[in-house]
Amino acid sequence: MNELNKLVGERIAQIRKYNRINQSDLADKLGKSLRTVQKYESGEIDIPLSTLAEIAEVLNTTLNYLIGYDASHIKVETLSDVLAFFFEMDRKNEISYNMEIKRVGKDGKWQCSFTFDGQDEEAMYNADFCIVMETFLNNREALKTYWMDYEAYQAWEDMKIESYSKCTLTDKVYEKLDRRTFIERRNELDRQKLQKLREEEAKKALQNDDDEQ
Repeated sequence: MNELNKLVGERIAQIRKYNRINQSDLADKLGKSLRTVQKYESGEIDIPLSTLAEIAEVLNTTLNYLIGYDASHIKVETLSDVLAFFFEMDRKNEISYNMEIKRVGKDGKWQCSFTFDGQDEEAMYNADFCIVMETFLNNREALKTYWMDYEAYQAWEDMKIESYSKCTLTDKVYEKLDRRTFIERRNELDRQKLQKLREEEAKKALQNDDDEQ
C-alpha cells in the first residue's frame, strides 16, 4: 500500500466522521460507489486530484489538508531524491526547463543552472512557476534577513501549494521509432540547429560591418 494513499485515506475518514457524514452519503455526493469510497479511505487505490478537490469541497476542508503537504510526507533526504524530482519533472508536458553547465574556468567557478521560460507557450505552467518563484525569492530573502518570521513564510508556502494543487501534470509520450525514422529526425534537428547558427553568425557579421562604417 502506498504510504501517501494511506495518509490521504486516513484524513478523508477523519474529516468525514468529524462532519458526521457516513461513507454512503459521501459516495452519493461524489457520484461514486460505496466500495470506491471505502477503497479511498483504506488507501487501496489512487485518488485523482480532481476527485480529491471534490472531496475537500464536500467535507468543507482544503485539498492541502487532505493531501497532507503539512505532514512531511514529502521527504528529500538524499541527493537521489533531488535527482528523481528533476528526472520526473522532465517527463511532464506542462512545465519545461533548460539546463546550462559551466565547467571550471579561469574564475574557478563550476555552475549548473536551470532556466524556466515564462513565455514558453508549449509549457502552460511555466509562467505560473516563474511568478511563484519571484515571490519565493523575495520571501526567502526576507526570511534570511528577519523581515519575515518562519510562521508567515510557512503560511505563504502552504497557501501556494494548495492554490496550485488542481494544476495537474501529464506525462510525455515517447514514440517508439524505427531506426530509419530515428536517424531522419535526428538529422533534421541537426540541420535546423546548423541553420540557426549560420543565421546568428551572419547577423553578427552584418552588425560588425555596420559598426566599422
